[in-house]
Amino acid sequence: MKKLPLMLVLIILVQLSWAQESVQINKWKITNPQKINMPAFSDVKNIDGKTFEASKLLNTTQVDLSGESLIWKNIEVSTDSIVLNQSTKNNLVLLSTYLSLDQWTQGSLNLNINAYCEIFVDNKLVKTKSSAELSDTKIELDLQSGNHEITIKAITRDTNLKLVANFDYSEDFASCNATASLNPEKFFTIDDLMNSKDASASISASGKYILINYTERAGNKGKSKTYSAIYDLAKQKNITVLRNKNIANVSWLPRTDRLTYSVNFEKKAEIFVYDIISGIEKSIANEIENLYWYTWSPNENYIIYTDKITAEKPGNLKRIYGNDDRLPYFRDRSYLHKIDVQSGNVTQLTSGNLTSSLNDIKPDGSKILISTSRMDYSEVPFSKQNLYEMDIHTNELTVIWENKIYEAYASYSPNGDKLLVQGGSECFGDIGVNISEGRIPNSYDSQLYIYDLASKKVESISKDFDPSIGNAYWSKDNQIYVSTTDRDYKNLYQYNFKTKAFAKINLQVEVLSSINYAYEKAVAVYTGTSISTPKKLYTLDLKKGTSTLLEFPEEEKFANIKFGKTEPWNFTNKSGTTIYGRVYYPPNYDATKKYPVIVNFYGGTSPIGRSFGGRYPINIWTAGNYIVYVLQPSGATGFGQDFSALHVNGWGFDAIDDIIVGTNKFLEAHPNADVENVGCIGASYGGYTTMLIQTRTDIFKTAISHAGISSLTSYWGEGYWGYTYNAGAARNSYPWDRKDIYVENSPIYNADKFQNSILLLHGTADTNVPVGESLQYYAALKILGKDVEMVLVDNQDHWILDYKKRIEWHYTIMSWFDKKLKNQSQQWDNLYPEKNL
Repeated sequence: MKKLPLMLVLIILVQLSWAQESVQINKWKITNPQKINMPAFSDVKNIDGKTFEASKLLNTTQVDLSGESLIWKNIEVSTDSIVLNQSTKNNLVLLSTYLSLDQWTQGSLNLNINAYCEIFVDNKLVKTKSSAELSDTKIELDLQSGNHEITIKAITRDTNLKLVANFDYSEDFASCNATASLNPEKFFTIDDLMNSKDASASISASGKYILINYTERAGNKGKSKTYSAIYDLAKQKNITVLRNKNIANVSWLPRTDRLTYSVNFEKKAEIFVYDIISGIEKSIANEIENLYWYTWSPNENYIIYTDKITAEKPGNLKRIYGNDDRLPYFRDRSYLHKIDVQSGNVTQLTSGNLTSSLNDIKPDGSKILISTSRMDYSEVPFSKQNLYEMDIHTNELTVIWENKIYEAYASYSPNGDKLLVQGGSECFGDIGVNISEGRIPNSYDSQLYIYDLASKKVESISKDFDPSIGNAYWSKDNQIYVSTTDRDYKNLYQYNFKTKAFAKINLQVEVLSSINYAYEKAVAVYTGTSISTPKKLYTLDLKKGTSTLLEFPEEEKFANIKFGKTEPWNFTNKSGTTIYGRVYYPPNYDATKKYPVIVNFYGGTSPIGRSFGGRYPINIWTAGNYIVYVLQPSGATGFGQDFSALHVNGWGFDAIDDIIVGTNKFLEAHPNADVENVGCIGASYGGYTTMLIQTRTDIFKTAISHAGISSLTSYWGEGYWGYTYNAGAARNSYPWDRKDIYVENSPIYNADKFQNSILLLHGTADTNVPVGESLQYYAALKILGKDVEMVLVDNQDHWILDYKKRIEWHYTIMSWFDKKLKNQSQQWDNLYPEKNL
């Protein structure tokens, strides 16, 4: 046989070494053996002639796998592969280790073990070995970047337990840095976000008890289970747990420490009261049709409920009676009804052609506030609101206001002689307006007023207060508490009637999610998140301003999750205005290295808050070794009326300039930011900005637009809320008289100026921004030969809510950035392989 030349042999050997990378997994944690008992008659054949298989012991519940009986120790696999010296069969043993990858990787986990076993990766069962013989098991895996836990649940034979393990991956992933260790520290992942435990809460009238509502989503299927617990603040423990999945609308009664809830059966509802001390449940009313929502009167002697009447379908052809009639549910109506608690009798309070909405019930229960709204195309914002006070005994109406062009929400003061009104700055003419000459108020920047029912005088109490008003509560002791959007925070403030100023109440969260107040006592319960902290539940002493942690539902899960640092980064724009922002760094940030950058900006007039998680989870992006720069460009609410006014008729103007200038300044100030690999992402209004910005600058190597607007005219006319949103965002400006906005600042009319690349994402069932906005932009860029991709998410609306689709959508975003900014196209190519169509 002719021998191969030595050089050729060396080349072949080198090529073989290139073709496969391997990580040996030698370090494991292992538990002490737990004896598992075989069932009685296990050696007797069943009717199929088979005896009990020992592999079925893997399904045992004889051992608490999280219990104190398990003792873990660290081991290193020896040359003889023995990981446990033992001679007893049917022992349960757990082994655990970690595999860390710095990019998405396809590979195989290879195990050689002499036991029945189940193999888990990140708590997901990936393989079951039904033979106890020493044999190879190969598991093909697609792994995201990050630290992955590998767990083996083994049932031993009557011999020493042996194990050899490694992870192999091909030369396609040669740039991957893969290591095995016993370090449990990991980064935040989409699975951590989607498989979560959440809590919300409300407090009883006395302030003694808290109703905590839990939602757990796990099992990697997106299904949730909910239950409630009643917590005694004095005893600091739960006194009752409610797990009846049939009950709904669980809440406290307004003045007593009793619960109310409804139960639906055969399309009819029954309302109950439950005494948490006696354990007695009482039916208040039944056979209620079309129950949508209800609330109790302050004296607890009657209930006001809202029904929901679905309109008859018009048939194959439908005449449209106004712009809002395009909405398929616009003809549905809701009316108010009263239930007398003592007798159970039901009285219908409202009817007619308009939906009636309950605003509030007077503290003495004698009257209620009702509002109605109707279309009116004579002036923006194309609707008119009436507010009435109804005598609950006679149904007699007193008009408080009529034909208000900017709708408002009203609630009573503690003694019922005034109203606390929340609405835009022009809700009462110019009383609440505080802007520079020449600017138009942003109607989405909410303000707060006090309305005197007797004199009809109105006082604006937030005119000089920069934060945008969220929810407001006027307490029994005459204090007003206000939840606000305060730049990128959501903070709580207290209004002082003497100084006519707001004072901040310090909370233990950066973003207040919800707050509920006790009627009799100056105490509240609230939930919230922070940049790198998921939701926590606190009690709040309103007099002392002190918070006490009550519940951290995901404390255990986040104990080993590492986050990168964040810090503010602001700049001054061309107008001399400070543009606020912040920067997120990767968890293992190294200041000597270069990192690709993702720039993120608001999707509408609301700022990108500091909340944890969300639809665009920045902490997951940074876990992929990206620096993320978030900025709040001109027009955002929460920075004062003058700043938010820049949103009005600002399509394509100040905000885009701020983003371009801010990004350039950010890159100059951060030498570790890779200026050659910068991307941006925005959704809805932010998606519009993303589409347009790629026609204005070349600093973004790529961009991602979700549900973006390519033509302001088609969005204005086709989106369910296009023309009404523009009643605020493009006040008194229309396609026929402001072509500088609707044409010149629409991305599709600038497509020929497009630079670099873009990914267009859109839900096919989007009613807010119709999918055609992405379709037409894609068509234009394709014809122009631009670098564009489009991914449509089937049957999803403006937000991607379906569990599986949400995860796929997230990986689409990350794999696109990896492809364009890291030159790592493997995951994108795996998700969307090329097709010769």
